Amino acid sequence: MIAMTDLAETRELAGLLVALVGQTATQISQCAEQCGLSVVQASALLRIDGSMSMRELSSRLGGHASTATGIVDRLAARGLVGRHEDTDDRRVKRVGLTPEGTAVRTQLLACMESSRKPFARLSAAQRRQLSDLLVAAIEPGTDLADAQLQAAKLLGSIELD
Repeated sequence: MIAMTDLAETRELAGLLVALVGQTATQISQCAEQCGLSVVQASALLRIDGSMSMRELSSRLGGHASTATGIVDRLAARGLVGRHEDTDDRRVKRVGLTPEGTAVRTQLLACMESSRKPFARLSAAQRRQLSDLLVAAIEPGTDLADAQLQAAKLLGSIELD
């Protein structure tokens, strides 16, 4: 049986992690808004790499292909991405940034870089120590990308008040 102090400590640590994630997500949301994007659109814009298949984009976004299609539709309507058929397989649709999309992504990245960073208050040694501690706390063999996607889905569905 878990001692009550262990449970309280776990709740405190989880609460601090959620607060840190919330603070970081708020900063990302503000940058997306400054660029006229939703957080999901900003996420897609940051994940589009060269000319990639819609399937690859949906995988990177951690969602269903139909969700990626809707996101790309909205980005394309703003002239930020273009779609075309794959030269080797006409069934495959590819997506890539337009010059305007590249400019907006650059603006988004600059905003995110200049935003108040929660880790900026830590020294380089403290950031390394925090990273090491977080890695040590994660179950060995965990696919970090998959765990991050699952956490984002879960946190997006939780109402904290």
